[in-house]
Amino acid sequence: MDIPDPLVLGTRSSELALRQANAVKSRLEAVGHRVTLRTVTTRGDESQDVPISEIGDEAVFTKELDRALLAGDIHFAVHSLKDIPSTLPEGIVLAAVGQREDPFDAFVAHPSFEGHLADLPMKATVATASLRRTAQLQTWRSDLQVVPVRGNVDSRIEKLVASDWDGMVLAVAGLLRMGLSAHIRDRIDPEIMVPAVGQGALGVACTADDQALADRLRDVLNDEAVEVATAAERAFLRTVGGGCQVPLGAWAHLNDEGMLVVEACIAALDGEEQYRDRRLCAPEDGEDVGRQLATDLLEAGGAAIVERILTEEAEQGAHFRP
Repeated sequence: MDIPDPLVLGTRSSELALRQANAVKSRLEAVGHRVTLRTVTTRGDESQDVPISEIGDEAVFTKELDRALLAGDIHFAVHSLKDIPSTLPEGIVLAAVGQREDPFDAFVAHPSFEGHLADLPMKATVATASLRRTAQLQTWRSDLQVVPVRGNVDSRIEKLVASDWDGMVLAVAGLLRMGLSAHIRDRIDPEIMVPAVGQGALGVACTADDQALADRLRDVLNDEAVEVATAAERAFLRTVGGGCQVPLGAWAHLNDEGMLVVEACIAALDGEEQYRDRRLCAPEDGEDVGRQLATDLLEAGGAAIVERILTEEAEQGAHFRP
């Protein structure tokens, strides 16, 4: 099958998504391809006032783009890798992974607060859209008042400025890509907050039956080191399960000796329990080690957390079901 000309790239319409898509577009154009952008509105974009965990769909930012791929309306899609479910829908493949920015989380302070994360006063209020960040913050400091916030990166910062919150936690990568690095007060140490699976990396998807395009996207866009690291993280996520309702983090990276370091955690929603560990392995063993790390943390107590969360979700669903 010939590679289409021009290639139609599907993306969400947020400013961050468009910047990421245009970065990929530029790389493909640099090697001779014509690329046009087509924006697709996802359920996550339409439900800006509802926490992602309450929507209850792991594919909340990708499902509509998957449908556009399978319908032939677009040829490939660019996502933030952390938005891509650990198991892809039938007919879709992850052709390339790359362009990973700093994977850590950032503390963004309210303009009136001159300190750093470690300087937050007792019972300070911190906003975040993430159950993972909420749980790990409260494991670190149980006195913190953590409140939910949704919206694009720039609109969240606007909400912070207009609020009485002390600060907010956002992904470093999004702030850097948006040119908002001046707002980063602290890069949060992974000993406090293990990053989200795939955070900072881009994932490029196309249909499974378009092998020529998949091969070309991989040749131009794939970063092998990022692929190896995020494959281990995604194997951890896939083994734990629970979708977006379970507060978990996983971060893998190559050390100076070329070994893969994989660290991960599973936390209770209130932060009172947290199970975490770190493993070292050869890069080619990353997925196996990610799966084993998940199994070990589940056996240590994480399985009870997952079961408790999913049971509560099911009970709430039954309560509101007509």
